Amino acid sequence: MSPSVSVRARWHSVARAVGWVTFLEIVRDKVLYNIVVFALLLFGLGFLGSTMTYNAPQRIVMDFGISSVMLSSAMIAILTGAGLLGREFERRTIYVALSRPITRAQFVFGKFLGLAGVLSVNWLLLTAVFSWILVTVGNGFEDLLHPTLFAGLCLILLQSFVLASMAIFFASFSTASLAVTFTFGLFLIGNNISELRALAVKSGLGGVQWGLNFLAATLPNFEHFNLGTKISYGLPVSWQFLAGSSGYAVLLIALFLSLAGVLIRAREV
Repeated sequence: MSPSVSVRARWHSVARAVGWVTFLEIVRDKVLYNIVVFALLLFGLGFLGSTMTYNAPQRIVMDFGISSVMLSSAMIAILTGAGLLGREFERRTIYVALSRPITRAQFVFGKFLGLAGVLSVNWLLLTAVFSWILVTVGNGFEDLLHPTLFAGLCLILLQSFVLASMAIFFASFSTASLAVTFTFGLFLIGNNISELRALAVKSGLGGVQWGLNFLAATLPNFEHFNLGTKISYGLPVSWQFLAGSSGYAVLLIALFLSLAGVLIRAREV
């Protein structure tokens, strides 16, 4: 084995070890289970609403189901991600971890891996419950096997990964409460980028229009991960859009995690 391969293998093994410890730490957090219960309650509301209508009950289940998975994944990513580094600084365990042969990049990436693992497990659990309800209420497996629905669920998981990396980035230089505020604010704005561009057109003022277009171009655009009514109506989604959204997610995650590592180094940790 060449030295470069050995270094890469060791780098990933250290990151996985940090990720596994982080995964177990998050699993013991009560906030995680409160969010999951909240999502299951939304599933219940969707199922109850579907029994009160004879006009496409599966569409109601889809709307509530997609919203439940999205909200649960986003809340876990933001609330948990914002507190990951803060707890390490408060307990001063980060100094113990970094005193060993582990880099800041490995530590940050390991934290992200642990949170991504929790998000994936939560996504699988909620998707399984959602699928069962949809099969029960809808047209059997016909609705469940629609590729647009699967694509929408996968984009929700990617979105949660981006939010997790963003929360970790903000937590690297601010408190957990500020990290939650910053991440949630950008999440709201990022889901309304098209409205921001429309507002720029309507403003008619050169300076305001330039500023709004600049924000729309530079802020994270979460509309890449939101298929909206395409899921409810089963409209097709191009592979180019899915590939572009996936690449965009990877780019944002790499950017935020890299910046988090740099900022931790700047804090002389």
